[in-house]
Amino acid sequence: MRHLLIALAGALTMLLMPLSPSHAQGASSSTEDNDAMAPALEAYRAGRYEQALLIATPLAEKGNVSAQLMLGSIYNNGEGVTPNPEEAAKWFTKAAAKGEAGAQYALGMLMEYGRVDGADPVAARKYFRGAAEQNHVASQAELGLMYTTGRGGPQDLAEAAKWFDRAAAKGNANARYYLGTLYASGKGKPRDLGEAARYFRMAADQGQPQAAYQLGLMLQDGAGTEKSLAEAVTRFKEAAQKGVSGAQTSLAFSYLNGEGIEKNDTLAAKWFVEAAMRGDALAQDRLARLYFLGQGVTRDVEAALLWLTLAEQNGMTDDTLRSAMEPEITPEIRAKVAAEIAKLDKDSASPN
Repeated sequence: MRHLLIALAGALTMLLMPLSPSHAQGASSSTEDNDAMAPALEAYRAGRYEQALLIATPLAEKGNVSAQLMLGSIYNNGEGVTPNPEEAAKWFTKAAAKGEAGAQYALGMLMEYGRVDGADPVAARKYFRGAAEQNHVASQAELGLMYTTGRGGPQDLAEAAKWFDRAAAKGNANARYYLGTLYASGKGKPRDLGEAARYFRMAADQGQPQAAYQLGLMLQDGAGTEKSLAEAVTRFKEAAQKGVSGAQTSLAFSYLNGEGIEKNDTLAAKWFVEAAMRGDALAQDRLARLYFLGQGVTRDVEAALLWLTLAEQNGMTDDTLRSAMEPEITPEIRAKVAAEIAKLDKDSASPN
C-alpha cells in the first residue's frame, strides 16, 4: 500500500470546493429559504463575495442551510475575506447538524486535513460516514480511505472496498485508483492484476496521477495488461507532469535507457532533478552518477557529492559511486557540500 499512502501526502490537501448550485439544491431548505438566498447565490457566482456574505449572514443566523454552506465555503476558501477555517467549521457544523451531506463532507475534510481546533480523525470518519450514507460520492471515497489506513477507527479493508466500490461505480477517480491498489495487493479484494490494471486505467483516463503511474509500471512489466513500453512512457509523463516523484524517476530511466522512447540523456537528467528535488532517493543517486560522469549535464563533482549525500541520508547506498568519487573530493568540496546540506536541513526544519 506504499503508493496509496503517497497519494495521501500529495493529493489530499485542504482545498474544499467553493459552494456551487448543487450544494444549495442539496440543502433541505424551504422554497421561501431558497428564494431568500437567490440574490446571495447570484452575487457569489458573479464573484461579488462581500455582497454574497452580507446577504447570506443574517439568513445563516436564522438557520438557512444554503446560507450556512455558503458562509462555510467563503471563510474556508478566503473568498473576499481572510481565510478562517474556524469560522468555516462553525457554519459547516450548523448545516451538518441538519443532515446536509455537503457540510458533513466539508467538516470531515477539516477534521482530517485542516488545522482547526478539535481536529480529530474519529470525528472526520463520523462526518464522512454521515455523508457517504447519503450517497455523497467524495465522502464514500474518503471513508474508504480511512478504513484502508485505520485512521479514526479500526482498519477494515473489506469495509474500505465496499465504499470504494460505491464511489467508483459513480465515476470517482480516486476510488477507482484505491480499488486498483486493493486488487493489486490482494487485500480487501482477491488479488487480480487484470482488475487492478482496469481500475488504474479508468482512473488514469480521468486524470488521477497516481493511477497513471501505477498503470505505467504495469504496462512496463506486462503485468495484468499487455506490455507496452511506449504507453508506459505516456502514462509516466502524465503522472510526472503532476509531480509524482516515482513517475518522474521512471520517466527519467526511460529516457536514459531509450525504453519506449528515444534515448535522451538531457531529458533523463531533467526528470531525475524533478524527482530528486522531491526527495526520491533513487533519483538523487542516479543524478549524482550523471553529474560525476557528465552525462546529460555538465560534469560537476561537487553536485555529484551533494546528491549522493542526500541519497544516503534517504537510505540509499552506492558504494561503487562513493569509491569512484573519493579521489576527486577535495577538502574544499567536502566543506561546501556540508554547508549546503546544513542549509537544506535548516530550511526543511523551518515551519515556513
